[in-house]
Amino acid sequence: MKEIVIAQDNRLTTSRYELTLIEKRIFYYIIKEVRSKYNTGQRDLFDDLILNIRVSDLCKEVNQEDNKKETRKALEKFRSRNFTYANEEEDDWLTCGFINYAQIKKGIAEIQVSHKLMPFLVELSSQYTTYSLHVAMSLKSKWSQRMYELCQKWQGTDGFRISVDELRKSFILEEKYNRYALLNERVLQVAKRELKELYDLGQCDVYFEFTEERNGRTVEMLRFKLFRKNAMNVKTTNDLLLELIPLFQQLYDTNTKPKNDAFIKEVILQLQKFPNLVEPLNKRIKEILAEGMKSDTPRYIRFILNEDIIAYNPKADKTKKAAAKPKEQKEEEAPDPMEAILKLSKTMTTEK
Repeated sequence: MKEIVIAQDNRLTTSRYELTLIEKRIFYYIIKEVRSKYNTGQRDLFDDLILNIRVSDLCKEVNQEDNKKETRKALEKFRSRNFTYANEEEDDWLTCGFINYAQIKKGIAEIQVSHKLMPFLVELSSQYTTYSLHVAMSLKSKWSQRMYELCQKWQGTDGFRISVDELRKSFILEEKYNRYALLNERVLQVAKRELKELYDLGQCDVYFEFTEERNGRTVEMLRFKLFRKNAMNVKTTNDLLLELIPLFQQLYDTNTKPKNDAFIKEVILQLQKFPNLVEPLNKRIKEILAEGMKSDTPRYIRFILNEDIIAYNPKADKTKKAAAKPKEQKEEEAPDPMEAILKLSKTMTTEK
């Protein structure tokens, strides 16, 4: 499955707003739809844009598949949300709603996106943030979502530095978590923990660590260190696993088939437990798919996953090595024929 990458202007990435988890997922989906229309030739994006989206598709994308009521409530709240951008140096200030209206009729959600928002979504600026839609949608905390975007803004660097006040202002937290200890516990540590867990699972492309810069006892600045693929662009085990996961999800339609979803999760857990299996499996799967998709390809790959991954037993490997070892020792301990001849010659000389 081809990874979907979406983008937004850096001004939006750092602008002042707060959305709930579901509202943010709705916004990610809207960005995807807007960019799809833009990339396929609909370039009249300086007018208000109307999107028509099946409610069932929207619910599925925001992980509310069986809860249309919650999705509708999230759309209602989302319509009242604003974001604010300010650049005092250029005397540039904007406050804008994310959408103008939303209407659901006969299973179709009609959503109008303001023309004021459009330039922030279609890379019209030279400075923009790109990120994985799959990763963004899978995050379970609104703070992880915002921190993931910040990390992606600084792609190509080792990290970034931001003041605590600037972070509070961007996330609209001036009146909430007013003590730094609470901000650290409820926002920073939550995002740090989730991104690291997903990175370790091969399901996220970045995570961060951070240090505090103090003025006396007050934490004023935060310095973030970003961790990605190594600088030589050599794929790690996590990178290889990250490539396999969407392939398996598409191949076995895990979104609509719970049994297949459970099977693939079991495979992923086994690969995480025995990372030595990831590289050979990745290579083998890529070779199979390179030959072209056939009717029996999913069944054949499933057989491989069952035999080589699910049924993998490291103890069996150790037993095989242990069984081979005595044989090797026996061969090493076999007498040297030349040494025996020399001993015999010495004995005969002494007897004389």
